[in-house]
Amino acid sequence: MGKKYTAISLFTGAFGLDLGLEKAGFEVCSCVEKDPAVVDTILLNKPHLEEYIIDRDINEVSVREILEKSRLRRGETFLVSGGPPCQPFSTIGKRDSISTGEGNLFRKFLDVIWGIYPKYFIFENVKGIVSSSIKHVPLRERGLRKISSKEELGSSWSVIKKEFGTKLREGKPNGYNIFYWELNAADFGVAQNRKRVFIVGTRGAVNIPKPEGKYKDNPTPIKKVIGKLNGNFENEGIDFRPYDKLRFKIFSENLIKQGQNWTFLPVDLQKEAMGRGWYATGGRVGFCRRLSWDKPSPTITTNPSGRATNLCHPKKPRPLTYKECALLQGFPINWKFAGSLSQKYKQIGNAVPVRLAYHLGKTIIDSIERRQNG
Repeated sequence: MGKKYTAISLFTGAFGLDLGLEKAGFEVCSCVEKDPAVVDTILLNKPHLEEYIIDRDINEVSVREILEKSRLRRGETFLVSGGPPCQPFSTIGKRDSISTGEGNLFRKFLDVIWGIYPKYFIFENVKGIVSSSIKHVPLRERGLRKISSKEELGSSWSVIKKEFGTKLREGKPNGYNIFYWELNAADFGVAQNRKRVFIVGTRGAVNIPKPEGKYKDNPTPIKKVIGKLNGNFENEGIDFRPYDKLRFKIFSENLIKQGQNWTFLPVDLQKEAMGRGWYATGGRVGFCRRLSWDKPSPTITTNPSGRATNLCHPKKPRPLTYKECALLQGFPINWKFAGSLSQKYKQIGNAVPVRLAYHLGKTIIDSIERRQNG
């Protein structure tokens, strides 16, 4: 490896973040990833990384082992990046936050950062991490009783920010300058509205500008990305589940047109299609949702046929195929994914869009080169 701008990847996943960083000019020297299917995906596309991958739970891995795999010493690495599992902070699911083992992985990330001591780091997670509470209270219960400090919205985020500061900055003469950014992939030319939170650190008192997207007023439509597939890879996708036959009928009969969702159905069909969801609160925008050729996609999830996460093709009565999802995430059309169909969707849905990662990497490399030349 040339190792000009070295990078170490934690919680690597399907390599979306790393592909973008490579395009910006970084060289991934080692990866830590425990999922066997994901490791197979990495090696299908990057076989030269086989001797540099640590395929175990990061909690079982020491900083020394990561550095040895990377052929680097403490302080030599330019960048450490990674996004711990987002499920504890997602607005879909149990919202267990930092009260779970996965939710606490940010602390392992901090330990690794201080141990490796890179010049820069990137921590990525879902937007829900900002509003997450240490102890989740359903929306319907809020306002009915007094909320404790641990139940306050954002209480987890307060803990995370405090620990980033105390571990990596406060009281340390050679600590990190830390920045908190929320970025939407669509603003950077990705054909997908996908908001993510990034914590970026620079070693020493170094400032780095927040990346500014140039596509806010001119977003990329999905037709530009998947409109020319002409049926290629059409068989490589999941279908609506047996209990969703009604949804197939709704989409096949074009009762919901491009850019519409359940709210455009007659009330009797709304109730039938949504079941108990019809009585719920909130926007419920993902129910019976059909995409529009002329707009970016909503956030690509791990299941485009889920009841609350429908991503129906603009013209056809089916969910997006995994290859279509991958292209909307910015993966090259020849990028291979290992594992079962559901594992492929999961890898893709959890990835960072490649083009967004490129702009993050470019911002950091521009900062590095300004320091070297200034």
